[in-house]
Amino acid sequence: MKDYMIDNVLNAQRWVSRVQFTCPACGHDNHQDVDVPEPNYMAEKSSEMTSEGEAELYCEGCENLFSADVWAGPAHCDMTIREYESTHVSCDPPGYDRPPEEWLDDWEIPEHPKDVFDLNADELREIIKAQACESGGALINRMIFAQILTFLEAYFCDNLIKGLREHPALLVSFSEKDGAIKDASIAASSVLRDPNAVQNWIEYNLKNRLYHQFGSGKKDKGGKEKPEGVVLWYAMAFGFRLTPTDADLAALRDYAALRHDCVHRNGETKDGKKLVQFDKPYLQDALDTAIRIVAHIDKEMRTNEKAE
Repeated sequence: MKDYMIDNVLNAQRWVSRVQFTCPACGHDNHQDVDVPEPNYMAEKSSEMTSEGEAELYCEGCENLFSADVWAGPAHCDMTIREYESTHVSCDPPGYDRPPEEWLDDWEIPEHPKDVFDLNADELREIIKAQACESGGALINRMIFAQILTFLEAYFCDNLIKGLREHPALLVSFSEKDGAIKDASIAASSVLRDPNAVQNWIEYNLKNRLYHQFGSGKKDKGGKEKPEGVVLWYAMAFGFRLTPTDADLAALRDYAALRHDCVHRNGETKDGKKLVQFDKPYLQDALDTAIRIVAHIDKEMRTNEKAE
């Protein structure tokens, strides 16, 4: 847990845009990285991925702070200073605050994502037996629950990237369907400098998505559910369901919401209700659900490979 907090909280990256603007107060020319909202990668079309938010621009000349409205998408960013709307703000496409040469330094994709998950799952099962409290409201239980979801999200990401990396035809097909990728703009110089630049960019994009989004489950007038998030990405990439049953998908959606409350609200709902259901049987059932989903995906992946 300590290592996880260090890696994922203390060293968390920022989602930024490189901005240039001339200060409307003193005329100083400013260049700076500004925090902007992350795009909504659950959307199917790139035009629907734009997120709105607020930002602060700082002038190094007169030390004034300016409030701005921001619209950030996967490959574009627009910004308007509220009290000086006529001031032009030039924004680079947003991304994590690391240069392109460090894109692949985030982490290495494991050779066998399922093996990594299985090892972690075995350890978590032992932790549940030996260290989880009988009380479902204990902090240690909430931490174990959150870690189950964290390991599952890591598997979703690593397995998606590895599967596309090993099957170029699937990568092409996925790139034609995925809204954030098909409309991406990559400099010709980057491609000429590195023949793998496009694939590296795609993997960088996939690494930085949110793998705890599984759709709302709402159905259209025809009774059909529109896939979103991880469900959509796996369907586009490999052509199979993310989970073996609808019940498992519903459980994933519940787990994602509960994990948010555990991590961001100290185990309480937005209405202030204390969550106390994370007793040992609940944790074991959540872990079994995660194991069942990973086994299903692995089986489908191997079936697809045999069919090629």
